[in-house]
Amino acid sequence: MKLITFSVNNSRLEQFGTVIDNYAISFERLLEYSDQSFPLLNNIYSYLQGLPESEQFARKLHAYAQKMINKNNVDSFFTLENIQLLSPIPNPPAVLDFGLSPEHLLNSGKTLIEHEFKGILKPILRKILVKALRKTTQKSSMPYYKCNHLSISGPLETLIWPSYTSYLDIEPELGVVVGHSETDPLSEKNTISIAGYVIMNDVSARDVQLPDFRILCGPAKSKDFDKSIGLGPYFVTPDEIKDPLSLDVSVEIDNNNQLSWQGSTSDYVVHPQEVIDYLSTIFTPPPGTIIGMGTIPGCCGLDNNQWLLPGDQVEISIKGLGTLKQFVPKELPSLESSRWQNREELGEFYK
Repeated sequence: MKLITFSVNNSRLEQFGTVIDNYAISFERLLEYSDQSFPLLNNIYSYLQGLPESEQFARKLHAYAQKMINKNNVDSFFTLENIQLLSPIPNPPAVLDFGLSPEHLLNSGKTLIEHEFKGILKPILRKILVKALRKTTQKSSMPYYKCNHLSISGPLETLIWPSYTSYLDIEPELGVVVGHSETDPLSEKNTISIAGYVIMNDVSARDVQLPDFRILCGPAKSKDFDKSIGLGPYFVTPDEIKDPLSLDVSVEIDNNNQLSWQGSTSDYVVHPQEVIDYLSTIFTPPPGTIIGMGTIPGCCGLDNNQWLLPGDQVEISIKGLGTLKQFVPKELPSLESSRWQNREELGEFYK
């Protein structure tokens, strides 16, 4: 199933529902039509807290909706064009981001070295980088950092460009949504399931990233600004994604830029379930926690040394998960001088 959080006619009222073909309908309406009541489908949070029962009941309503469409009874449905899709999980309890793509780490590391250092240091640091990244292929090594879970953005939203960066970037990732936990009565081992998948856009300020890493406290200025975690357009249940490590990914950036990047989730070194199992040895992530698997190699500006421009339209597509479209603001705040080099194309925005 593809589950959505949406509004109609720019209402502040959030609705929770499902998508069939090009149609959307809320579970509230389906419950009314089928003369049933099921509070666990009030919203995405009650759904996640109520797993697995909530998913089972949602599937029955989804099948009911499919029969309505098959009978051409579509008057009660909205077309996707006539609703406002919101982040499928507007307020996740936590967002954690891993770096499980060695190719991305290598590519982006080389670009950082190019911008941050000079002369003979560059080839030396590249060799150190390659050696250090060998550890990322080991399943026992899965470092992560805590994202700002209060900075969520959704489909068709305009991102924030902080005044302290000249090198704003996107990071397309496979987002894994934590589900319910069960305890094996024999082993007493706690197993946490995958509730579903989303497209995640980890927006980043690249020219302030190295100072963040140097203080050994995880990204702050480079990652935690408003609207820096894009999610959407759908929350997709695991049955629709047979192999999360074989999904094609594409990025199209249009308007002022004309960029096209291609990649795949196949570079991730571990399966999402292994990531959740690893986390459960540290703490029990609550249902609805978002786990970013890491940036898809070749699909961000840092990998390609190509950068966003004001007014760009960004489309991130992952097979089976849809397309997350977001916008770069046309007008920027008065920009501070960059730690790297001021960009000529942003000249009008510098102080």
